[in-house]
Amino acid sequence: MKRISMTLTLLLVFAVNCFAQSQKQEAALDWIDQWKNVTKLLIGVAEAMPAEKYSYKPAKEVDNFGDQLKHACMASRILLANAEGKHLQLKDVSLDKLKTKEEIVAELRKIADEGAAVINRIAGKNDGEVVESQFFGKTTRRFLLIQAIGHNFNHYGQMVFYLRLNGITPPASRG
Repeated sequence: MKRISMTLTLLLVFAVNCFAQSQKQEAALDWIDQWKNVTKLLIGVAEAMPAEKYSYKPAKEVDNFGDQLKHACMASRILLANAEGKHLQLKDVSLDKLKTKEEIVAELRKIADEGAAVINRIAGKNDGEVVESQFFGKTTRRFLLIQAIGHNFNHYGQMVFYLRLNGITPPASRG
């Protein structure tokens, strides 16, 4: 009887562990899907804006269209690096050298791929670990992944506004 009880206990522990692992893997897939979604949206608005409008700014106090996109890239790179426990020097991630639409869109595509790889390495595995963030101090890897996704959605909304002010329908709003 003791042996059966021990076997059932071990099976129960194994089943609970498998369920928990499955839940973590599903959450990781959700994060990857959200990352891919937001980077696709950002790339879409970047491609929709004509090259000659990359210097457009709706008010003198805000960044122009191209600079907004470069900012989103730079912040993503830092947040994702911090999520992996790395610290980047701002001078090493500066995107001031990017001048053309083609260069900025290429950087967005590169960040999209890099971000998906980082999320694959972290989400559902060690995302609850505490790391040092350049923006937030000590926080979890999970928090930084969520911030990278959320920050890009924020800038996507701003980019949609820039497009609409120029009479351009964002790709995601086209029928």
